[in-house]
Amino acid sequence: MLTRDTSAIGGPAARHAASFQASTGVSVRLSRIPFSELYERIMLGFVTAQMPYDVLLIPSAWLPDFAPYLAPVPDRILEGSVVQDIYPVYRDALMRWRSRVMALTIDGDLHLGAYRRDLFADPETRVAFAAAYGRDLAPPSTWSQYREIAAFFSGRPGPNGQPLAGTLEAYARGGQRIWYLFSHAAAYTNHPDHPGAMFFDPETMTPAIDNPGWVRALTEFIALRHAGPADAGLLDSEAVRTRFAAGRAAMDIDWADTGVLAGALQGVAASPVAGQVDFFALPGSDEVWNPATQTWDDLPTLRSVTFLAFGGWIGVVPASSTNIDQAWDYLAWLASPEHSAEDVLDGTSGINPYRPSQLADPQPWRTLLGQQQADDYLRVLRMSLTADTIARDLRLPGYRAYIAALEDQLDRVMAGAISPEAGLRAAAEDWESLTDRLGRQAQRRYYRQAMGLEDALATGSPP
Repeated sequence: MLTRDTSAIGGPAARHAASFQASTGVSVRLSRIPFSELYERIMLGFVTAQMPYDVLLIPSAWLPDFAPYLAPVPDRILEGSVVQDIYPVYRDALMRWRSRVMALTIDGDLHLGAYRRDLFADPETRVAFAAAYGRDLAPPSTWSQYREIAAFFSGRPGPNGQPLAGTLEAYARGGQRIWYLFSHAAAYTNHPDHPGAMFFDPETMTPAIDNPGWVRALTEFIALRHAGPADAGLLDSEAVRTRFAAGRAAMDIDWADTGVLAGALQGVAASPVAGQVDFFALPGSDEVWNPATQTWDDLPTLRSVTFLAFGGWIGVVPASSTNIDQAWDYLAWLASPEHSAEDVLDGTSGINPYRPSQLADPQPWRTLLGQQQADDYLRVLRMSLTADTIARDLRLPGYRAYIAALEDQLDRVMAGAISPEAGLRAAAEDWESLTDRLGRQAQRRYYRQAMGLEDALATGSPP
């Protein structure tokens, strides 16, 4: 088995490998390498027909590139609780490629917000906020409210007397910043009458990432650095959640890890904010960019859009494996409702909830987080995972090249060398060239399937 060399994902892989071996007698050898080397190591094994591994734990976005080399999930696993107890947003969107189930979800990812309930409830703070903004201090429902709250708290003294960050987000290249930008864009670029058009026009495959919705999202994302710490531009997602759990910010945007790290029983000592954290769904908007009319449309009601940031990790089995049945047995063991329920309560596992059963019983979460914090955490997760509008992440062959092209332009925008408009326009031009090189019609089929617009087999794509 091969995966990354960190406690996140790698830790559960090793722990469950040991218990699987003890239970079945099947020997499991785990190799762990830096994340930066993982894709190249795997692809090299495939293209040279020298794949030494039976199990690969990988990001779900890599499935389109690796699918031609993989064995499908057996029916005996598909029909059991290991698969049936997975939220449809992960099961139906991220385990399939070309209408075949080629992977097993082992982690569920989406972005949500966390805030300090104790700071928001402080009477003097509430009076000051109302005087400044003419409304009560409450968790943000819109991105404009989020920006106001972040600006208000930025630099204010926290309970320990140290200045607070208004909010924390990741801005470091390679530190997951790309998904923070995508989360800002989700509410502005997912028009209800034009599904699947967040990243491309699904008919022409013209890139959409330079439209006014994306420009607004990037402009706001960049501006929010000023509400963060002095080194905001260097933060990765791990720093976001650990600093928030250390009490150094009023809010953050993160995966569900923040909720667990701010738990009452994490490590030797409690988080200083344990029991004082609540959560909010990703902020929304009451207007959305219409790609057909090229105008902003007012929505009848305020709308939050859940964004499946990164999507989560999956387990796959190379078709070249001589131990395919045992490999799938191990993955079913790793991802079983029983074992995964333990992993999602472990702040070092990197595994976020992806099963209804993991959120059904509040008691383990209350033991970890305290009742109010746990109940609010579960409420926001359930609401996000069953929302009317859930935006899927980018997912198509050449994914890493598309992301690298966008990251290159983000570097220039964040350095102040070009404007958000110019950076996104340049990235869109790069995306056009990539799509032409990879085959526009094929990319169109893959993108439409990834966005849930149609079954790939119905469009005449090859088996």
